[in-house]
Amino acid sequence: MSRTGAALAGADDDTPSPETTATTETVATLEGAAPVRTHVVWDHWIFGPDPLVGVIGLLVAAACILAYTVHFGHLTSDVHRGYGTSAFDIGLYDQGLWLLSHLKAPYVTLMGRNLFGDHTQFMLVTLVPLYWIRPDATTLLWAQAFLMALGAVPVYMLSMRLLKNPVFAAVLSAAFLLHPALAQSNLENYHPDSFLVPIVGFVLYAAVMDKRRMLVVFSALALLCKEDVVLILLPIALWYTWRRNRTLGLSIAAASILTATFDTEVVMRGLTGVPSLNGWRIPFGGVGGLLREILRKPGEVVNYVLQSDRPNGRPFYVWQMVAPTGLVFLVAPELALTVILVLLSNVISTFGYQHQIAYHYSMVIVPGLLMGTVYAISRIKRERLRTIAVVIVGVSSLWCAFLWGPYPFSIHHDVPHLSPSDPTVQAIREVQAKLPPDAVVSAYYAFAPHVDHRERVYMWPTPFHAVYWNTFHQEGQRLPAANDVQYVFLPTNLTDHTETLNEIKRDFEVVARSSAAVLYKRRGT
Repeated sequence: MSRTGAALAGADDDTPSPETTATTETVATLEGAAPVRTHVVWDHWIFGPDPLVGVIGLLVAAACILAYTVHFGHLTSDVHRGYGTSAFDIGLYDQGLWLLSHLKAPYVTLMGRNLFGDHTQFMLVTLVPLYWIRPDATTLLWAQAFLMALGAVPVYMLSMRLLKNPVFAAVLSAAFLLHPALAQSNLENYHPDSFLVPIVGFVLYAAVMDKRRMLVVFSALALLCKEDVVLILLPIALWYTWRRNRTLGLSIAAASILTATFDTEVVMRGLTGVPSLNGWRIPFGGVGGLLREILRKPGEVVNYVLQSDRPNGRPFYVWQMVAPTGLVFLVAPELALTVILVLLSNVISTFGYQHQIAYHYSMVIVPGLLMGTVYAISRIKRERLRTIAVVIVGVSSLWCAFLWGPYPFSIHHDVPHLSPSDPTVQAIREVQAKLPPDAVVSAYYAFAPHVDHRERVYMWPTPFHAVYWNTFHQEGQRLPAANDVQYVFLPTNLTDHTETLNEIKRDFEVVARSSAAVLYKRRGT
């Protein structure tokens, strides 16, 4: 028997081989007996043994996915229309996709870098057709909500394949959608990391079920999402090597390492001159310094990790990530442990946002935790204990969503933002309407995502005083592009770099003003 067959037939008897489940069971008929209708086994993992219960379970899961998409798509769009988003991050992607949709190089002037030099997020290209239809930042927000909700699909599929119970599958897919880190990060502007939520889920599904072509396809898609996907794909590939197929597993592991190297050393270095702008986030002076500190002074590293960054310390962050699963994944933690590199990188980072569930750095961890929980439950042999485990996950996810989520039933359910019909919003729009569509403009960070469909737009006070620009070597400098800026679009009560405004006021005159915004035009243009 092959290594794969032995694993599936022996230690992993809870994960039937795809060759078995894809076949058709033909029931032999006795001579003279009425023919018996052929039964297709795949009905069991779509609908379950009882078709009615199966259909209900499937509809419940679909309703949850739809509800998540509509709720967060509408909410985040309202936040954006109320000027509640910013140049970093939605403005970057909105300008970059607008440029790509017009067949222009995606050099994003809001940050002074090529869109793919900032991160190798090539999956963004798939959204270009949407910009041909509806070129608007809210298109990104709806796409993000849908993609993140879609992550419940592989959870449902794996639950049906391993647990063969539509009720369990519906509860576990709902638990995925209720994870507070998923919803919280959904509210953080827009991030292409959302592509990874369903893609990683399908990679894990393919790995557990030994769907080799599916595994290759979704692994390739994952590698197109970002240069640091290696942190999640490599552990999955190593698990697959151990449990399923050595050759393919090692091939995917090697491909993930090589792709990460190519992305950083060739693509990003070629476009920006440096392989990464985030090396400063590694404590103790970088990778080498961290390794030396672990070997020489491990106590210092432990103290660093246990430090509390108020209001969210690193240990509490880990608790918020794992608590919604009810810790059920610990029954058989091997699949859930595929998130360990991403989790550790977030915990160890000097950048506080990485160990707070409100930011996008955590979203890719959620599929691994929930798929790992499904796998762990499948290793429980007694149905009664499985039921208890599913109940624990369901209750834990609800409780954690209530405590830490932004759902309508949560403690902190209000998402502060101005309504699109608010007088302040209308006052900003009145001034914004006076800005010519092709003008070079420096705009306040909350205004920039609404005026970035142009080749040259800067986030105030850049380019008069460079901030978060290019590779950060020109911070505070006046850039040559300052002489090309025709308009400056700012709030009336500006508190951000007012000294820079005072320096340039002699070159600009007010052409539009309201209670909330003011538009300056360069004199003589």
